[in-house]
Amino acid sequence: MLNAKWLCKTAGIAVLVVTVVPTAVEARTRKGDKLLAQSRAAEVRKEWDQALSMAEEALSDDPADIAYQLHTTRMRYYASQYHLDVGKKIREQGQLEQALAEFEKAYGINPASQMAEEEITRTKRMIEREKNKPAAEQKPEERGMTPVQLARQQDQKRFAAMRPLPDLKPLNPEPINLKMNNQPTRVLFETVGKLAGVNVLFDPQMQAPPARPQSIELNNATLDEALDYLALVTRSYWKPISSNAIFVTDDNPTKRREFEDWVVKVFYLSNVTSQQEMQEVVTALRTVAEIQKIFTYQAQNALIVRAEADKVALAEKIISDLDKPKGEVLVDVLVMEVNRAKTRNLAAAIAPNGINSPIVFTPRSSIAVPGTPTTPTTGGTAAPSTSTSIPLSNIGNISTRDFSLTLPGGLLNALINDTNSKVLQSPQIRAVDNTKVSLKIGDKIPYATGSFQPGIGGVGINPLVNTQFTFLDVGVNVDITAKVHSFNEVSLHIVIEISNVKDRIDLGGVQEPEVGQTKIESDIRLKQGEVNLIGGLMQIQETKTISGVPGLASIPVIRRLFTSETVTKDSQELVIALIPHIVRAPDITDVNIRSISAGNSTTVKLTYAPQTAAEKQQPATPPAASAPVAQPVPGVPDSPGTPTPIAPNTPPATAPQLPGVNAPPATAPPVPPAKPDGQAVQPPAGNARVTFVPGQASAQLNGTITVSLMVDNATDLASTPMQVRFDPKILRLNDVVRGKLLASDGQQVAFSKNVLNDTGEATVNVSRFPTTGGITGSGSIVTLVFQAVGHGDTVITVPQLVLRNSQSQPILTASPQLAVTVK
Repeated sequence: MLNAKWLCKTAGIAVLVVTVVPTAVEARTRKGDKLLAQSRAAEVRKEWDQALSMAEEALSDDPADIAYQLHTTRMRYYASQYHLDVGKKIREQGQLEQALAEFEKAYGINPASQMAEEEITRTKRMIEREKNKPAAEQKPEERGMTPVQLARQQDQKRFAAMRPLPDLKPLNPEPINLKMNNQPTRVLFETVGKLAGVNVLFDPQMQAPPARPQSIELNNATLDEALDYLALVTRSYWKPISSNAIFVTDDNPTKRREFEDWVVKVFYLSNVTSQQEMQEVVTALRTVAEIQKIFTYQAQNALIVRAEADKVALAEKIISDLDKPKGEVLVDVLVMEVNRAKTRNLAAAIAPNGINSPIVFTPRSSIAVPGTPTTPTTGGTAAPSTSTSIPLSNIGNISTRDFSLTLPGGLLNALINDTNSKVLQSPQIRAVDNTKVSLKIGDKIPYATGSFQPGIGGVGINPLVNTQFTFLDVGVNVDITAKVHSFNEVSLHIVIEISNVKDRIDLGGVQEPEVGQTKIESDIRLKQGEVNLIGGLMQIQETKTISGVPGLASIPVIRRLFTSETVTKDSQELVIALIPHIVRAPDITDVNIRSISAGNSTTVKLTYAPQTAAEKQQPATPPAASAPVAQPVPGVPDSPGTPTPIAPNTPPATAPQLPGVNAPPATAPPVPPAKPDGQAVQPPAGNARVTFVPGQASAQLNGTITVSLMVDNATDLASTPMQVRFDPKILRLNDVVRGKLLASDGQQVAFSKNVLNDTGEATVNVSRFPTTGGITGSGSIVTLVFQAVGHGDTVITVPQLVLRNSQSQPILTASPQLAVTVK
């Protein structure tokens, strides 16, 4: 029965093999395989749609084929990803509808793609956003931006609009020459401000002037120097609040906490390599600059600092001095080792190694124990017995024939062996300043550490069962810590270790290496390129061995016949050369090492050198008189209460009226004649006029309105100070751009603006320099750029606009207006 069943199973298996094998062979040439090959060829060409189409056709031919299923799934992923990438590129170009079609195609190919579903939703929202936008607000560059990208762009614009501390830019860049006697604090500051064309605002709570007025004398002082001088003598504190205005109050801790500006700055350190170095910089800032609000961001090697402006400026100076590339040194290490071994062996003796001849008892066969087996010889006869056993009855028959003695032979030996070996290694090591660097050339040799259990009583316990091994670096090991000094010098802390395996010792069944080691540790200071030799590591070993016959070896002359002599000389010399090369030295400049003024123990205050005309982007000022002479003020007696300005060589652009003086200074232009009622006579305006262009303006909400203030038929026009007023609930003044009229002849002009959008006011002044005269012609004075922030009708006005000529005389007074409608 068993045999019958086994035969039936074997026959069934054979039939199955015959049936399956032809089918498998046929599958290799069917239509599906051909389509699969074509799909893979299209995949190589990156034609994903065609590859997917052929893969799906092959899968439809045989849906159960695993190879077809895997390839089709993979092609669906790649094809879907391809359409996603195409859709994103099209969407960036603003073609939202075409991008949506690509995303939908990607989702149709691979419905499991979460990315395709998200892009479809995001693109639909973008299309809806563009449809709801007014036509005036639609911008082509924003059409292809996703909501996240648009929000980031708006954030970047807002970040860029964040202003730093105001930089004071006086209208008159001339040095201040002024002498005033016995004047209160307000008069002093107002006088300097008017000479420089800067508005001065005082703290309403500022204390009353001291009982004793102050006297000052300024010679060729810049505006900052003059204000600092006044602040020192009057114990006041001032700060710029715009490019042409300053604020003055009492100098005390309370007022400084209330009015001193704080700034936030992020410092990116490019040369810090460890957290410890970052923390050391933070400690320096907190200790030296007294900055408490400081945070470290290790991911970007950044420091976030918030403090007073002068403290942040001091921190910037300190970081600039500390954050420098470290010095680097390239050290050539030359290891030269010379070994020499010389051996001489001389022996010409009968017994060079002494007499060691045993006497052997070899009894004859006739007296040996009977029945002792003997070894037959080749000829069939028995050899003499080698047995040492004899009967007691044969003791008397023992003679010298039963003993044998081996006599020592002669030896003639003369041998000399001389071995020389040289080892030269020349590795190079590059080390960063004050950082340890290691170089290891050689092998790692294991040696046993800890406890181990040897075999006991032949039981066969493996001695390595409880043994712990540690690997030892054998070869040339160099550790160098370099420090780069100025004047091309380098300090090196070096540890050089040269080792090799001399032998192996059996300790408890474990072969332990015997390591020969030479180690040098030293601190040296070298110049760049200087060679330092570490020598003197010399070892000489002499060994002399004599062996021979006692007594005879001591007899002169003939002792050579009974002795042998071996002489061994082994010498070893090691020389190490170190040659440093400075790759990068510390970049320390004169700006880094010089001291700077940083205020006093309670207040950090930095002072800056005056900027040149090129740095201020102002025309070069004409040379001042070599010896300015104080001019008296006409019509005013020379009294202690009268300020006496020192006239420079060139008068300022405008001649201010000094406070407390009834007559203009000597540098002021002539005053026009007065009418009988005391009013000044205005010169004829001629045909000059001032208008807004365009005459009316309208815009959508959040739209932009750009208008220009035009002057027609002006003669000798030199300055146009003005004040622009608007409704801040409807309009916002984004920018004021200087016009081309006053600079149409290529001359430089002074331009200042102060925009106050909260109150709806702006102060603008465009004036030519005194030495350039006036301009004649027509053109724009300024261009105003408004933004509509509210609905309604409003009017932009310029009340009491006075156009002045080169003599500072008014040539036209007007009040132009512009009607604006925001829909």
